[in-house]
Amino acid sequence: MSIIGLLTAIGSPGLPGARCRGRGYLFDEAEPGEPEALVAQRHAQAVQLCRGCKSLPACAAWVDSLKPSQRPRGVVAGRIRLPRSARTAGDLTANQIESTETTKGNP
Repeated sequence: MSIIGLLTAIGSPGLPGARCRGRGYLFDEAEPGEPEALVAQRHAQAVQLCRGCKSLPACAAWVDSLKPSQRPRGVVAGRIRLPRSARTAGDLTANQIESTETTKGNP
């Protein structure tokens, strides 16, 4: 299920003017067999959209109100939520992604 489908199913807020509208594919979790580099690129684009979104505070409040088991995977509220098996410690924030990219030598 796509991130947009999941958000709709679990009752996400309306978020008028959200920059993710029509771009759900950027926010979705990795598909089986999808190259990591492609996933990282889409997620970086999604995080950039979140950073400039006027709905970010409402989106973050909504996702934070959910139980951890209910939070969608992929990018939500500028955070990358990975499957438990793929993450080391919780969600990655936009700043952590930027720090990781800088460490890897990416601009």
